[in-house]
Amino acid sequence: MPLSRSSSEWDSLKPALLIALALATLQIFSGIAAYYQSKNLLWDSKYQTAQNLTKGLIVSVVDQIVTKDYGSIESRILQTMSNAEVASVVLTDTTGKVISALQRDIGQKPHLAFDSDWIQTPELGQTSLQSRDDAYITTWAPVKLGMHLGWIRLQTFNFLDSAELASLRKENFLLSGLSIVSGLLVLGIFLWRAYFSVIKREHIVEAKLDETTKRLMQSEKLASLGEMAAGVAHEINNPVGYVSSNLATLQKYLGFYEEVLDAPAGDAEGLAAIKKRVNYAFIRSDVRNLVNESQEGIERVKTIIKDLKDFARTNTASNYLPSDIHVGLKSTLNIAHNQIKNRAQLKLEFGNLPLVECVPSQINQVFLNLLVNAAQAVPVDKEGLITIRTYSDGSFISIEVEDNGEGMPDEILHKIFDPFFTTKEAGKGTGLGLSVSQKIIQDHAGTLTASSSVGVGSVFKITLPVRRAL
Repeated sequence: MPLSRSSSEWDSLKPALLIALALATLQIFSGIAAYYQSKNLLWDSKYQTAQNLTKGLIVSVVDQIVTKDYGSIESRILQTMSNAEVASVVLTDTTGKVISALQRDIGQKPHLAFDSDWIQTPELGQTSLQSRDDAYITTWAPVKLGMHLGWIRLQTFNFLDSAELASLRKENFLLSGLSIVSGLLVLGIFLWRAYFSVIKREHIVEAKLDETTKRLMQSEKLASLGEMAAGVAHEINNPVGYVSSNLATLQKYLGFYEEVLDAPAGDAEGLAAIKKRVNYAFIRSDVRNLVNESQEGIERVKTIIKDLKDFARTNTASNYLPSDIHVGLKSTLNIAHNQIKNRAQLKLEFGNLPLVECVPSQINQVFLNLLVNAAQAVPVDKEGLITIRTYSDGSFISIEVEDNGEGMPDEILHKIFDPFFTTKEAGKGTGLGLSVSQKIIQDHAGTLTASSSVGVGSVFKITLPVRRAL
């Protein structure tokens, strides 16, 4: 027979039971709160994942949108839809006209969608570009590359994975059996991991954006080189031509030398007759001239190739080095010589410049863009003059490139640094030269400005700090 407990014994146990009940209740509510908090974090993670997928897709397709490479665009969209959470991706132009659209049903493979030729897009500057309904989380993002190119709409399925929820319930059930401190510790670890997961994704997106910027700068550099390839080939062909001619002459002279050397040793009169017949005295003096000319030609070729190699090199590390701006200008003039010589005379007004901390190949790219633009600004029927002027006030250096070309009206002058703006015929300019040049100078904490008068010419002025600001 069980022993009965007196009221006093129950009274003594009551505080302990109340404390135990309070702790159990607190732990249960802590577990429930932790469960819903963790569930909300999963939703936040889904929102963040959608944003990151959209940003990554923009980075991967922006170049293809500019070049209208729709096959590559669909390939990049398919790569994004390898994430099973993505339900559809739609790419539109600025008006909402659908350029490419892919969608999938739950558990199915993506396929092209032809449901609509036009969809309603948000307004630029709208604060919230994410929404959620019963079926999807919808994320909008503008596609920009200096200017608005269009919109991307990415939809993810609006549900939480059952495996994730089951794991979450189990985890929180265990948490409810632990102390509040243990629960907070586990939750803290969870938050820590989630936080750094988001930061890592953002770093990946930033790295991709940096890589895209570098590729754009290198593409513009290679485009400039491509335009000058024929001219550089001509510059190399000239010295190679007279070196080849000199070698042919030297080969003929070698035959005469052999004839003189093969003459009988004791026959002085015969030797003298041979030397007179082959004009030996002239050949001796001419051989030295031919060798010197050939050496000069080879040095000219070596200089052009070195300048071309230095200009084309990608500075992935973007190392800032103390550099002689005049050396860079002369190197760039060697590269652009063939494009300038038939359009304009050069006038160099070099001042005394200190060494400047910069990325030399990037600054040379700016010089090349300005010099080629100056030459092309001079009409064919006009005697062109390009003046390059340098000076310094000690803390800053300035480089001016002035031409006596046609000049520009104000409505064009205000647009010349806009990406993809060009006054050249279709297919003869990317419209990125001055935009990339201004970006390079701004990265060096400098300025690139322009002034122009119609019928008089234009002046582009670069200002750079001598020391890089840390």
